[in-house]
Amino acid sequence: MCIVANLLTVGRVLLIFVIIGVWAREETVTWWWLDLLMVPLLAWAIFMDALDGWAARKWHEESEAGALFDIAGDRIVELTLWTFFAIRIDPDGLPLVALWVPVAMIARTVLTDVVRAVAFGHGRTPFGARGMQDTAWARQLTASRWSRGWYGGMKAVCFCGLGLLLAWPSLRSAALAGITFRAAVDALVLATVAFSLARAVPVLWDGRRYVGAISAARPARRVEGRGQWRYRRSTKEKPRVSTEG
Repeated sequence: MCIVANLLTVGRVLLIFVIIGVWAREETVTWWWLDLLMVPLLAWAIFMDALDGWAARKWHEESEAGALFDIAGDRIVELTLWTFFAIRIDPDGLPLVALWVPVAMIARTVLTDVVRAVAFGHGRTPFGARGMQDTAWARQLTASRWSRGWYGGMKAVCFCGLGLLLAWPSLRSAALAGITFRAAVDALVLATVAFSLARAVPVLWDGRRYVGAISAARPARRVEGRGQWRYRRSTKEKPRVSTEG
């Protein structure tokens, strides 16, 4: 059982909810220091994504179920943050993140996770020795350590930058430094989303054969007395050759 690793996953999800709860409070409460304190806590919560993987390897808790649980935690954290920053308005009346960003990320997440779920039914996992990517370029872009580390770093810097824009009012002012910082965060958001969408391409491309296997199956037939459904392949069965004289 992945006890330590799963506890870390649950912990970082709960920490994200606490951070958002603090940032989403009524604006009449002007505890600016509390808003700023949430930024390093946000960085720690994102770092815990790597920490739970290390814990799983350290205590030999690696398992397919644990990997799926870790992915679920990643999805909750990432999509919650994108959505939250998209509904927060700056002093100029503009959202910190454009609305199309969480829409694109939600669509990307749903499509890739559906494909991965289908591939998992065929014995293929998102990462590891039985990963669903067969080509070298696909493995490098989606499952390699540099790709996952680089994407995690981009998300960490991006979300912390958005957190600073939210927590530090002077960074959102019309001063040159504020405008420059806002432009840098906006560029980082675009780069992070673009890299995320690029990493989804191999998953969808290599996963097409598993999705196609579903459409190639015959309609389900009920197994009498068991209340279960089974699928039959659409390929024609070879005629049986009678051995009777």
